[in-house]
Amino acid sequence: MNRSREKRKRRIRRMRFRRTMTVIVGVIFLVFGWRTVTLALHSLQNHPDNISSRQEERFADVIPAYSTQKENDISDTTEEIILVNKDHPLEETYQPDLVKLRDYGVEVDREIYDSLLSMLQDGEKEGLEFWVASGYRSMERQRELLDEDIEALMKKGSSPSEAYEEVVQETMPVGCSEHATGLAVDIVAKDYQILDEKQARTEEIQWLQDHCSRYGFILRYPEDKEDITKVSYESWHFRYVGVTAAKEIMEKGITLEEYLDGK
Repeated sequence: MNRSREKRKRRIRRMRFRRTMTVIVGVIFLVFGWRTVTLALHSLQNHPDNISSRQEERFADVIPAYSTQKENDISDTTEEIILVNKDHPLEETYQPDLVKLRDYGVEVDREIYDSLLSMLQDGEKEGLEFWVASGYRSMERQRELLDEDIEALMKKGSSPSEAYEEVVQETMPVGCSEHATGLAVDIVAKDYQILDEKQARTEEIQWLQDHCSRYGFILRYPEDKEDITKVSYESWHFRYVGVTAAKEIMEKGITLEEYLDGK
């Protein structure tokens, strides 16, 4: 009887032991199995193809910004240079990407901002003092200026047609002003801000005419070219066209119209 009881007890202990070992082995296999799966997944995630994908996601915000940056000479091809004159008015839907020109209170197209500042700053290093008298000008503002000048001449006795013909020699008709592009600026000497023939004799204007092409600008309405530009000589009016085009135009002493006609 006692032996039988002892055998039963030993059998129960062996069963408990086997169950315990089974549980322990199961846990061990579970832990090592999960570890193996984790390492495999980690390896897959670090595969070169996946690394490239993550890098592309990481630099997604940088790459588009870099690829769409405007280069300084973006207007160097004739197809991209906008011609605005009395025969080629600007489309009414045209809208420049405007940015405020610090210290001068005017707006210009973002495309010319850096080049314009570099030109002004380099001139100032030579002891010159500039003032940007005009930058972007809306078509509505152009209409106001035109009407004001015409009205002033009519008060002096000119007929409407006579006043108009005289005014448009210096004030462009609505839609025909380069100022509406944001790519043109009127720059004068800070200590002499009158737009007249004396402006051409200031050191500031002489320096600009000699160096503007290095920064992508041209003297848009040069002297003795009125028959081509249909605008009187404006020593203060500079237009951005890109360095390549600017150097050729200024070196040859030609107008933008002549440059584009020759391309």
